[in-house]
This record gives sequence, structure tokens and C-alpha cells, in this order.
Amino acid sequence: MATPVVNASKGYDLSGGALRESLQDMIFDVSPMDTYFISNIQRTTATSVTHEWLVDALAAVAANKFAEGEPFSAMARGLPSRLKNSTMITRRDFAVTGTAQKVNNAGMRTLLAYHTARAAKENKRDMEYHNIGVTNPHSAGTSTSPRVSAGVPNWIYSGQHYKHSAFTTQTTTAPVSGYATATGAAWGTSATAFTSADLDGMLQLAWSTGGEVDVILADSIAFARFSGFTGVASRFNQVNAGKPGTITGYSDVYVSQYGGAIKMVLSRYCMANTAYALQLDKWALAFLRPFDVLDSGRDGDQERRTLLAEWTLEARNPNANAKAHGVA
Repeated sequence: MATPVVNASKGYDLSGGALRESLQDMIFDVSPMDTYFISNIQRTTATSVTHEWLVDALAAVAANKFAEGEPFSAMARGLPSRLKNSTMITRRDFAVTGTAQKVNNAGMRTLLAYHTARAAKENKRDMEYHNIGVTNPHSAGTSTSPRVSAGVPNWIYSGQHYKHSAFTTQTTTAPVSGYATATGAAWGTSATAFTSADLDGMLQLAWSTGGEVDVILADSIAFARFSGFTGVASRFNQVNAGKPGTITGYSDVYVSQYGGAIKMVLSRYCMANTAYALQLDKWALAFLRPFDVLDSGRDGDQERRTLLAEWTLEARNPNANAKAHGVA
């Protein structure tokens, strides 16, 4: 047993007085920020709360043959159609008292700057979730209700909604007057497993209407199912002789006859049991008001700020994409 120290000041004696706290000047945040969809689609500008764009498709292939000298006969020609979406406001409001702004806070320059940076990230995650994580039919809003930008599941409609063999027929209806007003609802899960043939079937939907899918965006359940196709876990990376191999338990590329090598991306924000086959250059975020920090004025001893963006999703040609629900 150790001999007690006599008349020596010990760390235990300082706990209520002169002992400084040991506080790391850093804030550790594990909140995910992998907003793949909105980070990888294009940016454009909206000039009104109703944002519009034109879509078109070539006439169907036909037996195009004429006899020599046959007289002129004008053929019916299609014209571009107009799609529309409404801008919506995404924002975070916050306030900081004068005292909280002045004291020496750990891990930040000022509390107001800290809240501003976090609000920007939170808004970005909210936008990702809005576009791929829930069904959001378009709404023009009212004086008391917000405008709603239709999201990805609402824009991918009709024949682009893949029906797994275990489910009854269900489709997402086409835009009405150019607006994606369908709910885009998902099927429930099934005991019948989604197969590689099902995934190819979803890709075929986009390919058959001219799409060139470059990304499959999936939730964790769908991604795990896709990665298990064709015995992926039994494959080994090439290694030098005499060294152990690495077992590959997942794949981040799916090779299909409908588009070749297509990147597979795991998303935290996709709806459960859902996958999207996307041609990313056929989507864009149109900003009426880019991200901005608004000074909302003082209220007594508080500084108030609003971090805000006004935007809409531009589905440049929904038929270049496809979706599947109930993947398990």
C-alpha cells in the first residue's frame, strides 16, 4: 500500500477552485452531410415563383420509304411540351443574445457564426431529403401555406415506375398541366427478393425512352440487395503473390446491358426500400434566391438571423430516369 503524501497539495484539492477545466477547443459532429443528389446535379436560375422548361422527343421510328417521284405529303409533327414547378423557401431562423455572442466559447469564433455555418448544412440536408426522401406533390401554395417543389419520386411517372413481380400494378400519374401533382407513393416490401433481373428491368425503362442512366441512388436496404448480386462477396481484389487477398463485400458499380458501368451510390435520404436510376444531367436546381443570410434585426438584447434559399427542382426530362420501390 502506498504511503500517503503529507502536506502536499494534490489535484483532488483543486477541483473546487484553481483547477482549470481541460476542454478541447474543437466541436466534434458526426451528423452526415452526404447530399449526393443536390450536390451533383446542375445549377440554374429561376426568375419567377413558377419555373418552366420545355421537353421534347423525336418521332417514333417508322418504315420510312417512298416511291420515286411520289408527291409531297406533310407529316404531323410534334411540338415541345412545357413542364413546371414552383419555387419553395427553405430556411432556418436563429437568435443569439449579446452575452452569448461576447463570452469565450470553445470550438468557435462566435456563436452567431457557428449557428450560421450549421444552418447552411441543415438547409442543404433538408433539400436533399425533400427531393429524394419523401413524396412531395407540387403545390402552388396560398397566402397561408407554403409553395412546394415536386421531388424526384413525383416526377418519375407512368412507365418509368418499375413494378417488382410480387406487386400489383401501380403507377405514378403523369404531370397535370405541366405540374407533377401525383403522390409518387411507394409499394410496401415483399417476401419475394428483388433480383438482378428486376434491376435490369428498371434500367430498361429509362433506356427504352432514351435515358442514359449514370447513377443508381439507393437506400441502405436496396444498396445491400444490389451489392449481393452475382456472388459479390466471393470476389477478391488482385494482389501480389504470397499476400492475402481482400474480400469485396459490396460493389459500387453495376454493369448492365442498359448503360454499361453505372455508379451505385448509397444514400441516407432515399425512401426506405427505394432505388432511383438517374441520368443526372436531366436534373437541375433552379434558384430564385441563392443561399443568403438575412439580418432579421434586433429584439432587445438578441441578434436574429435567417439563413434562406428559394429554389425548385427542374426535371429536364423525367423519362430519362426510372424508380423502383419495395426493394428487399
